Amino acid sequence: MITVRHVELVRALDQHRHFGRAAEALGITQSALTRALQALEADLDVRLFDRGTGVPEPTMFGRIVLEWGQPVMRGIDNLNREIRLARGLAIGEITVNAGTFPSDLWVPQTLGRLAMEFPNLRCRMRSSESRRAVKEVLDGTVDIAVVDLVEMRGIEELAIDELITVDVALFCRPNHPLLRHKVINEMDLADFPLAGPRPSHYASEVMESAGENRALTVPKSGGFVPRIWVESFSAMRHAVTASNAVSWAPIALLEPYWRRGELAHLVMRPAPINITYGLASQRHRTPSPAVQAFVTTIRSVAATTRIPHDLVRV
Repeated sequence: MITVRHVELVRALDQHRHFGRAAEALGITQSALTRALQALEADLDVRLFDRGTGVPEPTMFGRIVLEWGQPVMRGIDNLNREIRLARGLAIGEITVNAGTFPSDLWVPQTLGRLAMEFPNLRCRMRSSESRRAVKEVLDGTVDIAVVDLVEMRGIEELAIDELITVDVALFCRPNHPLLRHKVINEMDLADFPLAGPRPSHYASEVMESAGENRALTVPKSGGFVPRIWVESFSAMRHAVTASNAVSWAPIALLEPYWRRGELAHLVMRPAPINITYGLASQRHRTPSPAVQAFVTTIRSVAATTRIPHDLVRV
């Protein structure tokens, strides 16, 4: 019979591919690990690892144990976590996945405030497009994500909490050819590459005809991606200033660059679709004290983010 300890053993050996290092990670001797593996293989009457090359490689049976054991180990981790929380013990760490723009707008400031208020709290921020952030919440890689609400609709496993709606504008480099027009329309973008993350929602004729213009491309996996596919605001700015690319971002991020003349504002009618951000976590997972503090703090940070009134939806 396979036990949780057996799954731990197989997982450690797969991760380290070395009996000595796997044994050290498990807190046992190498001989104890070897005997445990031999006993398990004898009990199952299959070989879990090939040792012929000197580097243990999982066999088909070993891969089965790894595949089916992964959710078991995740469940054990969650069980231990829930018990610690029920006893009132703070975990003392938080991992957040922030979408492309929240990673610049609110999340770093929020983690900074938390670190000041709770000196023993360990904070980690990952940044990726919203679809990947949601996936990491679902598989337990991160505690909470700050992402576009569009990506969370209809996912029953998520607890969703709306945060804030931001106004978005298009931007380009100064002296861009499109600046000859006071106002552009969606089809004007077709002749210039878009730079940015994969759009989660953008209802336009440009998107529908992406295969016939230079703005977007259609990957083999389907959907649409910008011709210059980047996932950080910094990368978007650099791509735009080095080319005729056009990009989009919340006005709160763009305003300082507009004021200094480093970027130019492209006025489009209809205006770009604004973005509503929310907080996503696992519905059936008790939020840790760190997550609860993060939610309270980011709400305060987002509420005080300055957006110049003369630039909103201009």
